[in-house]
Formats: sequence, structure tokens, C-alpha cells
Amino acid sequence: MPFAVRHLLLLLLVVIVVGALWLTLDDRFYVYHADVAGAARVLPDEVFRVSGLLGLHVLWVRPSEVEARILAELPGLERARVTCGLLDERCNITVVERQPRVTWDEDGQLWWIDADGIIFPAPGALAEGWLVRGPLPRDEDGRLNWRVRVALSELWSAGVDVSQLFYVSGRGLMFVDERGWRTILGQGPGMAERWRVLELLAADLEARGLTPRFVDVRFPQAPYYSLTNEW
Repeated sequence: MPFAVRHLLLLLLVVIVVGALWLTLDDRFYVYHADVAGAARVLPDEVFRVSGLLGLHVLWVRPSEVEARILAELPGLERARVTCGLLDERCNITVVERQPRVTWDEDGQLWWIDADGIIFPAPGALAEGWLVRGPLPRDEDGRLNWRVRVALSELWSAGVDVSQLFYVSGRGLMFVDERGWRTILGQGPGMAERWRVLELLAADLEARGLTPRFVDVRFPQAPYYSLTNEW
């Protein structure tokens, strides 16, 4: 092999080794900060912390793994996207937060629940949206039980004006109106029909001057009320 070629190959090897050392040792290629966008309820610093990016070399970042880790640690997030560039030496995290529709008070522990039934810890009650109190029924996936989810969704769509609901195992959703009437709505599909029957029954009871202890419209074809019993 000619001397010039050997010299050129040696020089190329030196350049590769120096470049590798530079990429490995230069702090600029290690992640010590990330720009977090889309976080409002969740602190950006918390998103970065759970990402596991701190101290990681940009070449070893696997965005899909980091995104999965963020979503697993922060269930209040619906989506996450991670990008890290070698040339600009920075990482960006873009998140989309879940939009809670209901606050659920489970014996003092507050949860937020979105339209898909995803349950996640709540820092407080929502300024807008319903408050439900009682045991929180979860399905096998950890989401809000679908019958309760459907009931809440239908009540929401019907524009029902109820600021606070209660959940009672075996009976479903109920509330106490401004007259002090305890009303059992139940759960599952058919909430609009139950509400229509409730309005008709309430109008009839008022017209007759009756004050029930409770009203049960779980079965619209056979609504029930009692003037003496609590349930």
C-alpha cells in the first residue's frame, strides 16, 4: 500500500476517533433541559423529570420509549411527542392534556374524569363541570365503569342542570334537588327518557301537593316514589 494512502487512512482514523470522543465527552450532547409545550395543569418540570431524559446522551434517546414513560407516569396527559436534535443540541417535549369533565370525590380523594372515562388525580374541583360523590366504580382497565360513563355523558348532552350528583352502589346516580327531594336516576343508557319522566312526575306531585321522601326513575315505564320511606 503506498505511503500516501496509508497516511490518508491513518488521518481518517484519527478524525473518526477524535469525532467519537467529542460526541461522547462534550456536555453539549447530553440532555440537561427540555423545552416543554402544552403543559398547563401539569408542571413542565414534572414532565421533564418523569421523561428520564436528564443526563442522557441525545444519541441514546428513544422518543417512543420516552413518550410511553411520560404517559404512564402522568395519566392526566393524553398525548406526548418527544424530539431531540443532534445539530441543535436540544430536546422538545410537546404534550396534550386530558380535558376533565367531572370531579369525583371518593371519600375525600379527588379524581378528574374525562369523556373517555380516564381517571386521574385532581388537584381540586373543577371550576366548571359536575361533582360526583361516592365510591368510584372502575372497570377492569381502571376506567370509569361504562354504565356510569354513559349516564353522565347523556345527562351532559341533555343539558341537565345538576351541580352535584351522588353515586350509590346498586342504584347508580342520584341527586337532591332544591326542594330536598332525593331522586334516583340510575345508570346506563336512557338518561334523557328518565329525566323526561322525572319532570312529568315532579309536576304531578307538586300539583297534588305531595312531598316525596324520594323519587326513583331508574325504570321509566314504572317510576316510583314514597312519602314515607327514605329509599
